[in-house]
Amino acid sequence: PWRARFTTADSLAHVRMLRPEVTLIGNSAFPFQKSVGPIWAGRGATVAAQGGFAAKWGHLEVQFAPIAFFTQNLDFALAPNGLSGNAQFADARYPIGIDYPQRFGSTSYGRLDPGQSSVTLSLPVVSLGASNEAQRWGAAREFPLVLGPGAGGFPHAFIGTNSPVNFGLFRLQARYIAGPLEQSSYSQAAVGREHRLASALVLVASPRGFDGLEVGFERFFESTNAAARQQLLRPFRLGNIVGTVGNVDANIPSENQIASAFFRWALPTGGVELYGEWYREDYPGDIRKLALKPDDLSTFELGLQRALVATPLHRQLVRFEIVNGELSHQERGQRGGGYPEPPYIHSEVVQGHTVHGLLLGSPEAYGGAGWRLAVDDYTPSGRVTLGLERFLRLDAVVGQPADAQDIHPDVLYGVRAELLRFAGTRDYSITVVPALNLNRNLERGNDVFNLHVALTVHGW
Repeated sequence: PWRARFTTADSLAHVRMLRPEVTLIGNSAFPFQKSVGPIWAGRGATVAAQGGFAAKWGHLEVQFAPIAFFTQNLDFALAPNGLSGNAQFADARYPIGIDYPQRFGSTSYGRLDPGQSSVTLSLPVVSLGASNEAQRWGAAREFPLVLGPGAGGFPHAFIGTNSPVNFGLFRLQARYIAGPLEQSSYSQAAVGREHRLASALVLVASPRGFDGLEVGFERFFESTNAAARQQLLRPFRLGNIVGTVGNVDANIPSENQIASAFFRWALPTGGVELYGEWYREDYPGDIRKLALKPDDLSTFELGLQRALVATPLHRQLVRFEIVNGELSHQERGQRGGGYPEPPYIHSEVVQGHTVHGLLLGSPEAYGGAGWRLAVDDYTPSGRVTLGLERFLRLDAVVGQPADAQDIHPDVLYGVRAELLRFAGTRDYSITVVPALNLNRNLERGNDVFNLHVALTVHGW
């Protein structure tokens, strides 16, 4: 339905200004994110702006699209983490084990980020270059497990295929990235371990004879040691995916590995798309341990989309996605000093799987769970979305009695309404999410209502 709007002659110009975007976000009671970083929307008003230009000379493409945001960051009740001073703003479950602040200080907060900026050299089979663009790896639409847009991007070099390469029995796509990950000012990393280097690889194969099927594999390494540059090729060392018998910890000191396997099957004649992903934190040690405890430090997500209406001028879809990052009961208490250690945490990399204090994956997968049910209606004039969502935010905090964790968990229910409309060269969108947070911060009966509203104008 949107084909006529985006197939325009000016999109082929060698140098062009990017359409600017301005967003205003409001949260009445506590921070609530739009899941598109690097914006962090605290309580109160948040404003963000993005713009820039794009240019192309032969095989070379350049895009400069920085984004700036500023939030009032008004006061709200924090979940207690046992610390004081600036450290009180750190994560409630693992305040010294992950760089994931509940609040970015006690005053207003803002940041200027390179945004969707990149330099790309496109060759006949592969493209390579440098980028800060946010990426979405894996099968998930709502809850990406390894890399998603919720934290924005980070500076990295990349090389990857331009399109699927035919190997006869299957077609293969691949992408490799490497770059630094920055921490927030609330990280508890020791002096000399503030800097991390990430290297990651994703492979996606489309088997011959199975139209619309994709299966994929991802590996992501983070290293804080002085010899981090020597670990750039770690994602390609396939011999140590599991580890070796007798060597439970196959990690190099100051390193963490995460990996996932996923599939997506878009049935070409049925109007149905099925997808799922299984995520694993750290090495299992050996094949036997993997067989005994496949759910140790693992997360899964499953999704479904179904086309209810599919015509050239009207598409209507219903979709559902669920994610579960809670640790299995057989593992609770075996890690983390009596508290369940969720995904995205590792003792060697105390910043966790984050950049600038935001999760590279999904907040719902950080030891919690969630689902979202929605209907999307696409027409030439825009889109309407109506949805219902539930998130398990917390099941334990520092000082919370173990026998109380399952009695009054912190759960959020929300109703989501989104409207996107095209008018001339501009796009106008509004998102409204009234949400009720039950037992907020694990305080029984502490039910807090939040109204999230986001207004965006995109274009000239």
